[in-house]
Amino acid sequence: MKLQYLLFALFTVFVIQVQANGGYDDYEQWEHNFPDTCQELFKTEHCNECQSLMWNHFKNPGQCATAFNLGRDIFEIIKDSGEEPKPYDLTFFKKGLNKYCHEEFHCSQDKVEKIYNNIQKVCKHELSVKFDWSDNPENFKNITAYAAYGTLLTYYTGIPAREALCTKNKHNNGDFYSFEFIEKLTQWVKNETNADPKAVVTHDLKFVIKGNGKKVRVPKSFFCDPCWRKIAHIYGDYIKDHRLKKSVEKNIWGSCHDLEKLYLPHCTYKRGLGEILKDRSDSKLSERNANPAFGVLSHRMNKLHSLAI
Repeated sequence: MKLQYLLFALFTVFVIQVQANGGYDDYEQWEHNFPDTCQELFKTEHCNECQSLMWNHFKNPGQCATAFNLGRDIFEIIKDSGEEPKPYDLTFFKKGLNKYCHEEFHCSQDKVEKIYNNIQKVCKHELSVKFDWSDNPENFKNITAYAAYGTLLTYYTGIPAREALCTKNKHNNGDFYSFEFIEKLTQWVKNETNADPKAVVTHDLKFVIKGNGKKVRVPKSFFCDPCWRKIAHIYGDYIKDHRLKKSVEKNIWGSCHDLEKLYLPHCTYKRGLGEILKDRSDSKLSERNANPAFGVLSHRMNKLHSLAI
């Protein structure tokens, strides 16, 4: 992967995704070239209402924007180290995660609902745009609509993301469930792609796209991993209790039922060893539901949020 993993805001049942495109290797350039205005950010003469709203959130994320704040901590650790991040090395991610999880967190449900409901209202047009979440994120050309999904989901998942990111596994040296899972996924991607520096994990976590464009399916057994299921239930329970507009949900994951079928399948295990034998879910989802987005912040948006504070 390109010199570093970029952490995306993950929602629903996954909190972090390893991305190859847009690494931290050019973070010094971002610092000096960070846009000064909304117009510069979106490359337009006049920002519309949705773009202006997102610009305000980029500049002042607040504590409810869990993914933005985690990205900021990781960026600051990289910058302070004076070192260049290496491909497939999660050192900076782990340090940033540890720092973030020891910071105070104050975000009420009432407060965050007002934020994400306002985004749904103001960015109604942008959130009607459909994306193929199994595609390479580099192919998403409508940056305003892409950023609208990312901004919405960052706040929508702010509360469950904090819990999912920072819950520790007491049975395994007290490490974070989120780190244990991303470490396993990272190693698999490295092995499967022969450490391809241009490999990309799709937002729906269904494929890895190699630098030559070839797609490799992510094994369904990952969705039976105990660490995955721990954080998946945190997101799943929250989504059931706090729904987005139906039209927006449809464009992202279809329905809660479809989401659970795909990412929380019924699994069987070898007794005593915890080894996954098979996925017993035989349901076939429609093309729409087979492409729920698991990380909708482009590397551009992560750069902006990391630098905006």
